[in-house]
Amino acid sequence: MFWGLTPALDLQYEISDYSVLSREVNVLLVGGADCRYSVLSREVNVLLVGGADCRHILRTIAKRYCYDNTRLNIFIIEACPETIAKQLLLLYVALQREEELGLVQKTRYFMELYGNMIIRPAVAKYLQQTAAGFIGMITDFEALKSIMPFVNIDVKYKERDYIENLFKFWSGTSSFEIQDCWDKRLRKSLGVRYDNKCGAFDWDLHMRFHNVGGKMVGNQEYQSFRSRGVAFNWLESEASKPNRSMVCGVVPNGNEFLHYGYMGDIVTGPFVAYGLDCKDKNMLKSANNMRLQRSTDVTECNLREIFHEIQTRSEYKHKKMNDLNLGILVTDMNDLKVVDSSADGEPVAKAVNKKCIDLPNVKLIFLTINYLSAFEYKEQYHNFFHLIYFNFNYLKYIDRRILAKIAKPHSLLYIENQLFVLNKREKDLEKYKIEVMTKIEGLRYSELRFDPINDQYFKLLINTD
Repeated sequence: MFWGLTPALDLQYEISDYSVLSREVNVLLVGGADCRYSVLSREVNVLLVGGADCRHILRTIAKRYCYDNTRLNIFIIEACPETIAKQLLLLYVALQREEELGLVQKTRYFMELYGNMIIRPAVAKYLQQTAAGFIGMITDFEALKSIMPFVNIDVKYKERDYIENLFKFWSGTSSFEIQDCWDKRLRKSLGVRYDNKCGAFDWDLHMRFHNVGGKMVGNQEYQSFRSRGVAFNWLESEASKPNRSMVCGVVPNGNEFLHYGYMGDIVTGPFVAYGLDCKDKNMLKSANNMRLQRSTDVTECNLREIFHEIQTRSEYKHKKMNDLNLGILVTDMNDLKVVDSSADGEPVAKAVNKKCIDLPNVKLIFLTINYLSAFEYKEQYHNFFHLIYFNFNYLKYIDRRILAKIAKPHSLLYIENQLFVLNKREKDLEKYKIEVMTKIEGLRYSELRFDPINDQYFKLLINTD
């Protein structure tokens, strides 16, 4: 729910590589390992249905310097207001100017807010102050435009009020035990295997995760995530505060809030989006059949690249971050019960949210799921999208009639595979393929890649002749 289970994509690269965009306009080959095409004088429209964590948005924006004079409009449709709120938070952190948040600090703040149930006190304070400023942004269009002018939140007042309550909860200081929320989910998931949970985690890692492409994920970081919900660790830091942005189902109760706790993924973890591959192949080296670097280190390296390229609009040169080979280092994991001991109702000093980095010719439009069916009746969205992307949890929302109307000729349809859903076996993936084929039956398409056992995405070229 709070992170995607497929690697981050440069969506403009995907469109240029496969779609009608490269057929209709001049395409210029430019330098750089990741910059194969520069599309000239073109507007690109992308629809993300269930993107979950803005990983594709960040990767695409980071590679904007490869494309010439391209207007980029990304429509993000989500079923849960929590994911809209979380993406706004992650975008705000990622797009802070370097003088406000340095590259290293920004990267680690982002990683902790993105993938850890427990965060450092400094990060918790940053979350509280940022969320306090977000309350004004969600209720005041002018305030939003002054901070994030490239964002448009086009949701109903009911969802807007709910997101406002989420931000109020994030900015609060009432105590709660997030580890209990995690442990209850864990006990329900494992059942009688809970008493031997370390063995169950080890089996999932080596017999499933590594076999489907997750070999960068080390045993210790995976054990830490499964047992405590802390995916990203560093030797010099100690997390002790709950990550309030991971909570779902927030309901006002007087001056306080009730909530359902954490309702997201507790099996795969936040490693897939940025932590399985890297342009710097030194990060992927092995010794004695063990990775020298962790998925945490690869994630940090990739995020530094993304944030640097967004800030400078130039290619990032990878530098060695650490002389320690933490992939083969075993450290002690403290089994701590972390309680937010802040006094209930203690006011948070409201910080003035700073304006984000300028993103010329970029628009991010957040919508709720009911807008998807409305596209069929809005002529401005007919023959409109170059790429349409579906999360595997949103398969039920695929309607071939809507797709046929809103997609441009020879546009792309990407549907996530369930490859990194670790409780799925080959027979389940084959069954999932049948479900996908049933949903798109009657749509004019040609297959680009469609192997449910090995591919991370089902890639189709739709509205073909």
